[in-house]
Amino acid sequence: MKAQASPTERAKPRQAGQLGNSAREEDGDSQIVVALGRGLALLDAFSRNDATLGNAELAERTGLTKSTVSRLAYTLALHNYLSFDPRSREYRLGPRAIRLGAIALASSNVRTLALPLMRKLAAGSHFNVGLGTRDDLQIVYTDAAEGDALIALRLFPGSRLPLATSAMGRAYLAVCGQDERDDVLDRLRPHYGDEWGRIRKGVDDAIDEHRRLGYCASIGDWQKDISGVAVPIAAHPGEALYVLNLGGPAYALPEKELRERLAPGLIAIARQVEEILLTGDAAQQADRSDAVLPNP
Repeated sequence: MKAQASPTERAKPRQAGQLGNSAREEDGDSQIVVALGRGLALLDAFSRNDATLGNAELAERTGLTKSTVSRLAYTLALHNYLSFDPRSREYRLGPRAIRLGAIALASSNVRTLALPLMRKLAAGSHFNVGLGTRDDLQIVYTDAAEGDALIALRLFPGSRLPLATSAMGRAYLAVCGQDERDDVLDRLRPHYGDEWGRIRKGVDDAIDEHRRLGYCASIGDWQKDISGVAVPIAAHPGEALYVLNLGGPAYALPEKELRERLAPGLIAIARQVEEILLTGDAAQQADRSDAVLPNP
């Protein structure tokens, strides 16, 4: 069994107002339906490790009152977005929520094209190769291909990484539109307080690094014992921007090896996926999934 290299999956649940909270009621946007936003926040409170959650836990994670949680959860259960267990008096995600997630993932051409190549790189490098996209102020994993290293970075679909300090987040910021980047950085700044100067410099350095080298690195910036590199996949109009990464324990992934031996493999995957998307030739997919990557 692989040992866990980071406490990501055991992280404290997100509270209202923390990074990743998508309910921005404080913005005063007249187009926002507040009740809908609160209902979505309730669904978002569930994590990979939660079999069920009760009203008290949902209230703690969302910052909503228990009475509000009770009404919202009842409504969501009525429409099968939550399922209620009368014995434990707790909720789990319902079939409609699961169906929506499956539809969203299945609709991505990027995932379909990238996954076979990710598995090949993970097997050759022995480390975790992930694919993710932005979810508000975080990066969320949509897919992961695991290598066979005895001690590995255990991240799964649904795992979340910080935009400002992870290689994946920095690669996203390096290529997203200027308006989007400015908005995200403005919203991130209050969360880091006196550390913001250092954090912002790391983001700016990563943007320059991507311009020069085609990838972004995080060497102990997200977690001091974790190293990683990431490469964005150019998005087409109307499609989400995805990012590839490879990471693991710093002692097993020296910076020189990560940059010189493994980063080229990520770049190759991104370029192959982009080429197929650009030509629109789905028939190339099977051929490209067997394409030769740089020797990891």
